Amino acid sequence: MSLTDEIVIAGIGLQPVGEHWDVPLRTLGSRAVRAAIADSGGLKPQGIFVGNTFASVLTHQTNLAALIADSSGLEGIEACSFEAGGASGGAAVRAAYLAVKSGFLDCALALGIEKITENTGTKASQTQDLLLNYEYETMSGMTISSGAALLARRYMVEHGLEREVLDCMSENSYSQACNNPNAFYHLHLNAEKLQKQAITNAPLGMYDCSALADGAAAILITRGDKLPEKFNHIPVRIIGSANAIAPLSLHDRRNLLHYGSCAASAEKAFRHANIPQSEVDIWEIWDAFSIDAILIREAIGLAPSGEGWKPDGRYYASMGGCLGRGNPLGASGAYQVAEAVLQIRGEAGNCQIEDVRTAFVQCVGGLGGTAVTHLLSR
Repeated sequence: MSLTDEIVIAGIGLQPVGEHWDVPLRTLGSRAVRAAIADSGGLKPQGIFVGNTFASVLTHQTNLAALIADSSGLEGIEACSFEAGGASGGAAVRAAYLAVKSGFLDCALALGIEKITENTGTKASQTQDLLLNYEYETMSGMTISSGAALLARRYMVEHGLEREVLDCMSENSYSQACNNPNAFYHLHLNAEKLQKQAITNAPLGMYDCSALADGAAAILITRGDKLPEKFNHIPVRIIGSANAIAPLSLHDRRNLLHYGSCAASAEKAFRHANIPQSEVDIWEIWDAFSIDAILIREAIGLAPSGEGWKPDGRYYASMGGCLGRGNPLGASGAYQVAEAVLQIRGEAGNCQIEDVRTAFVQCVGGLGGTAVTHLLSR
């Protein structure tokens, strides 16, 4: 493959996940954009694609891409926004990838951004419920958390398991986040803390549900032959990319416990990359809820039905995932990609996993309604 054909992530820019109530939305985004441009060695994007879920509701802002591009000093470039629930950041990365892959742009920037925590009371959590089918689910009183709890309860009943199987997911994610400087939490979980956790939405406990947070992550994508002469990072290629959906409503699914979008998206991405699963070194799998991670492992073929919770020696959520890092919803998919880039470059600090060459990254909208997958390689 020639450098002209290689699609490379040249720069990343990350803002810490947390409460940024004192920072305007456009400032949070432009900081990540400028950091990604600086990280790339000064490449200037010809287009910016913004993934966001709730700015129109929680921040009263639409036309977000134009706002952030202008605030970042990128006047006159192509800019538009993408919304796909929790997969919004991943959708923006895919759009930037396709723009460069097609040849229409030489350099494109994807930004995932969300501001949630400045909203008081239950407004943020109620807004998250819009990820469901409003007419048939939300209007009937279902919430995103109760939907996840329903899946977890069904999983336990169908396979004869106790709720403690969920703890494996939480413990892994929180432990990986402890050394991530951009994580919302640095909490060491143990058996005692897990046993004493509040059961917020039975059978889901407090540590089974990711905390909504603010954040912005930028990914700058170009062709291999456009990298600056003094580019000082290991180039990370995007070798596979795919998007797939499944029925949004739980009641429309033939198999309630099968995340069909994740299976289809992963299959297409691996076919695009032309590599087997055995070549993947780290798995950045969606874990907005612990049951998400379990069902996704089973959907993409990493574990048989009923065994997705079992440790298997693979590396998951290498820098904490949504559970440990915090979940800036529409930005989380972009964080996953950026964190995988850090691992492949060997720049993940105390979170570094030895000799990472290939990463699987998948983000999900709703309870398995949409899945966007990327495969990255050194």
